Amino acid sequence: MPSTDSDTDIVLVDGTRTPHGTLLGSLADVEPVELGRIALDGLLDRVSIDDTDVDWVALGNAIQAGIGQVPGRQVVVKSALPNETRATTINEASGSGVSAISLAADRIAAGRAEFAIAGGFESMSNAPWILPGYRKGRRHGNVELEDSMLLDSLWDVNLDVHMGEITEGLVEREAVSREAQDEYALESHQRAAEAIEFGAFDDEIVPVETNGETVDTDQGPRPDSTLEDLAELPTPFAENGTITPGNASKLSDGAGAVLLADGAAAADRGLEPMARVVDYATAYRDPDRFNEAVGDVVENLLERNDLVAEDVDAYWINEAFAAQAVYVMDRVGIPREKMNPNGGAVAFGHPIGASGGMLAASLAYQFQNDPNVSRGFLGMSIGGGGAIMALLEEW
Repeated sequence: MPSTDSDTDIVLVDGTRTPHGTLLGSLADVEPVELGRIALDGLLDRVSIDDTDVDWVALGNAIQAGIGQVPGRQVVVKSALPNETRATTINEASGSGVSAISLAADRIAAGRAEFAIAGGFESMSNAPWILPGYRKGRRHGNVELEDSMLLDSLWDVNLDVHMGEITEGLVEREAVSREAQDEYALESHQRAAEAIEFGAFDDEIVPVETNGETVDTDQGPRPDSTLEDLAELPTPFAENGTITPGNASKLSDGAGAVLLADGAAAADRGLEPMARVVDYATAYRDPDRFNEAVGDVVENLLERNDLVAEDVDAYWINEAFAAQAVYVMDRVGIPREKMNPNGGAVAFGHPIGASGGMLAASLAYQFQNDPNVSRGFLGMSIGGGGAIMALLEEW
């Protein structure tokens, strides 16, 4: 694992991402592998290295029903990279993209690669319905379809419940109010809309051509929402619950990728990195405490690097649920202005396996565009009880 006292600088040279597309929205007609290819080729177009310099590609993808074997490898074959390029597909639910980045950093630190591309891709719009157990056939009776989007990414099979239902347990234990969640969600939408209007994401986004149109803007933020609007939404996970479609992450499509490199190798090619990968950490608890694992991993990473919460300028922590974000801020002491400063998944969406790569690209470009941000965390919870977090610093 890379650390602050490593002899090898692991640098992030550049990053790209597609826009976010809402479920059945602007990117619905783009297959998941094609989203990954667009992000990867967009990255290659930006960096001055030979395609043969890329030693390894690690791409996260979580909803793999019907997508075909080793989808990360499919992305590489369809991309401008040589077919000889080594590739690995990572499936660790929401953590897939950051896990890919951490594995690429480890590979570089171990001297097994000089340049590696990492990130992820997902199309929740194209997730198929499936017929579990039907290979054995049915003699009579009805057959029930299952939604692979729900089964492969939003459902904890250990507990046989939706992740939202588990989060209602966090709300009850930690007394996170509906009002606090809705206020956080509204601000996420407002920040996201302001960032889009300001052009904060323009440099990192790779446009997507679909149906004769060019999609180059994130879909999802609803800045005209009000607290009154949010208060009227239903609570599907508990009869008297607090979690709603308005204060949970959107279902969405997208892809993102970053180029990591050995610092010396990057210097030899005359590259100007954007950031340094300082460290990463993981944490695990019982499956019904996955939200609390995010607090564990943030505290772990701060302690490992002799930091306190105020030392970090920006926290790009995936907003799986506003309740989780409120809990982590309160527990760790993260100032609200530093938590997802340009909005988060409540506004943009959470394309499960893609989010890590997309967040990494956004944080790297925030280093470039905001003189007040030079150190940031990025990461998220992981279904099954886990969390992963990386520490990046401006180069």
